[in-house]
Amino acid sequence: MTRQEPGADLSRLARELAFSGDLADEHVRWVLYNQALGRGLHDLVAAAVAEDDDQVMASGVVVAALERVPSVDRERWVALTSEWTVADFVARRAAELEILESVSGAVAAVSDGLRRADEGLGVDGWSDWLQLRAASSATRADVLDALAGGGRTRRIRHAAATNRGRGAGAGGEG
Repeated sequence: MTRQEPGADLSRLARELAFSGDLADEHVRWVLYNQALGRGLHDLVAAAVAEDDDQVMASGVVVAALERVPSVDRERWVALTSEWTVADFVARRAAELEILESVSGAVAAVSDGLRRADEGLGVDGWSDWLQLRAASSATRADVLDALAGGGRTRRIRHAAATNRGRGAGAGGEG
């Protein structure tokens, strides 16, 4: 959707970064949002995204932000999309990032990171995105073993086996 005038929060964000460009163009706004996220201006980006008319582009910004904000702030970003058609996807990505961080050693695991397959939360229930990211970054031997043996694609299985072979998971649980 094309804008006539940028919203107040978007204009404030552009001023904060001394950013120039046609803010009616979603590609230009994406560059602005990306730069602002890179500089840690999360509050300003959230406010601007909340008023953005282009929900497809704005949801991409929210998903990108989920990987850059502390996990305690993710719920706020998920809430921005609660009325959008992508709300379920955004909520799932936030949950996947929590799993990824727990199996990658970025945060202490709240649970064991793997659940029984009949609960639907084992690695077989993970998205391809989560399986591949975990296969590349997990430090837990049990996670890498599960992905090396049961990852959905050959690429995932190979990445997990390679990561396991590099000694990842040494000292991990499993």
